[in-house]
Amino acid sequence: PTVYGVRPEHFQLSGEGWPARVNVIEPTGSATQVLAELAGTPIVCAFRERVSARPGETIRLTADPALVHLFDAGTGGRLSH
Repeated sequence: PTVYGVRPEHFQLSGEGWPARVNVIEPTGSATQVLAELAGTPIVCAFRERVSARPGETIRLTADPALVHLFDAGTGGRLSH
């Protein structure tokens, strides 16, 4: 199996992306942190814009493929460069 790695600031809000259930939204002044669940996995997202969703709602996310890292689930070794 492969693990898909995305840094919090590399997630983007998108109308047609992966569905993620919002758990916590935390405005921090210059950014908004969102703690969510994507495909059963807890994730953290960081957005420069305000996020209008509330806990329990679903947002849709994407990430630029050039900024995604792939890892071997068994060894933890990086598969992409």
